[in-house]
Amino acid sequence: MVPFGMNVEAGLYELIEQREFTEILLGEAQARGLVPEDLVDCAKSIYFELHPPGGDLNETFVIRDTDFTEKERAALIAFMKLQSEWSNSLSWREDVSGKASEGNVQGCP
Repeated sequence: MVPFGMNVEAGLYELIEQREFTEILLGEAQARGLVPEDLVDCAKSIYFELHPPGGDLNETFVIRDTDFTEKERAALIAFMKLQSEWSNSLSWREDVSGKASEGNVQGCP
């Protein structure tokens, strides 16, 4: 867990270094046939790609294939799985509609 009041970006970097996050990220990489090191790089830059789901933390955060590359989705899902075990965790789901392609999504290659 990251200390309350920590800068969001600094908090994400601290989470990336935790064993629990690394294990989840490795599982996402294996499940998706991706290189774990690429996902770490994506996880470090994903903060700049995020937009709040509407400001209401009671809304479900949807990770859509039309908004994020496969690597970005894997990194985001690793973060979301980690925080799912915390009290007051955010609700989330992945939406893979099949309508997006890596070529039409900007972000972490």
